Amino acid sequence: MSIYHYCRPTQHSIFNELMKDFGRMDRHLVPRGEGKTSSEIINTDEKFAVNLNVSQFKPDDLKINLDGRNLTIQGEQEVKNEHGYSKKSFSRVILLPEDVDFSAVSSNLSEDGKLSIEAPKKETIQGRSIPIQQATTEQKPSE
Repeated sequence: MSIYHYCRPTQHSIFNELMKDFGRMDRHLVPRGEGKTSSEIINTDEKFAVNLNVSQFKPDDLKINLDGRNLTIQGEQEVKNEHGYSKKSFSRVILLPEDVDFSAVSSNLSEDGKLSIEAPKKETIQGRSIPIQQATTEQKPSE
């Protein structure tokens, strides 16, 4: 039986210690969930919906475009002050399902910065029976 397993030296490196320090610092400086544009996609039989948290952007900073089945959502904000210039942006491109009613896509921005884009699904055509009509032949009058 070997005691090496219990006594073996652990490997320490300056790089590993530095990365641990950066990880701890990152958790303290950037709280979870902040600085991100969270999104949710809902696809049911009745509707297709996209919900985004865009609370960091003003309504004028947002653009929504529909090109064919491609739904593009963009946000861009520029801030200039005496200390400098900053810019933040995001872009989401979502391929809509084929059964979405593209003419009925709508959007809503709540006061707390939640952007909702919805579109109902097209009604599916149910199978039906089609009656057969017989063509009538016109009789020519006898001479």
